[in-house]
Amino acid sequence: MEPKLRDYIENLFVSAPRTKQAYELKEEIIRNTIERYHDLIADGKAEGEAYNLAIAGIGDINELLQELGANPIEDGTCTDEQLAKIKSRSTLFKTIAVALYILCVTPCIFFSILGCGDLGAMLMFFMISTATGLLIYDHCTKYLLLENDPNNIKRTKTKAIMRAVAIGLYISCPTPAFLASLLYLNGGIGALGLIIFLAAATSILILSKNYNTYTKTDDTMVENFKEFNGHKKQTSAIYKMLVAILWGTISIIYIIITIVGIQTISIAIGGISWIIFIVGIALQQLIKAIFDYMEASK
Repeated sequence: MEPKLRDYIENLFVSAPRTKQAYELKEEIIRNTIERYHDLIADGKAEGEAYNLAIAGIGDINELLQELGANPIEDGTCTDEQLAKIKSRSTLFKTIAVALYILCVTPCIFFSILGCGDLGAMLMFFMISTATGLLIYDHCTKYLLLENDPNNIKRTKTKAIMRAVAIGLYISCPTPAFLASLLYLNGGIGALGLIIFLAAATSILILSKNYNTYTKTDDTMVENFKEFNGHKKQTSAIYKMLVAILWGTISIIYIIITIVGIQTISIAIGGISWIIFIVGIALQQLIKAIFDYMEASK
């Protein structure tokens, strides 16, 4: 029966992408299914009954295959009415985004005439960020009209908003420098603001890529794997976010220590401020050790 079980699962993955992740998932399901089959035989089940129960224990792998990149949704799978709604919604987002891209230079021209070029530049970056965010949100949520699971709809929208905000922060990261110039503040404050924007954007982007609140709906192998994989991704996202915040904070502290050390205290303090990066490496290893311990304790 083992070759039959393997052939059955191989057929389930026939449309899966030829990637290491897909191969490892397939082999894990094969291994677990064969083990379950032998356990059922040991419990006194007949071969045919054990085979059917082992297959039933796999569950529905369609969602897993979609996550791996197999069987993407195509226009041909939509009804004419659904396709019209999707295209209409997408056209609206794209129209607004293109308009913002075209008009983004107008604040620079207008405020330059008034002698406030920095304010115009800030508004220009804001408009570009908004336009890009609309395109990202539209791309990530385009086919939600075909989705019936409210939890999946909420999860997809949340991830789309997080990605849009993260990319917006990346694009807008120069604005603290313009704001500092507008308010006649020290240029170092603008640099600190830029680093904070980049750190926040990186943290949000990491969370969006690993955001998963999946709760299993039954006790099949696939549902157990989805829940386990969701928890694993969340743990990884929290770790990466903490590391991003750590190094963003280290960079900010380094700049402050260097500026203050050189300008107000002594050149020596500014010269040895690089030691903080060694402290940062030690803290990152400590965070990793804590997460590894927590994972091993489960």
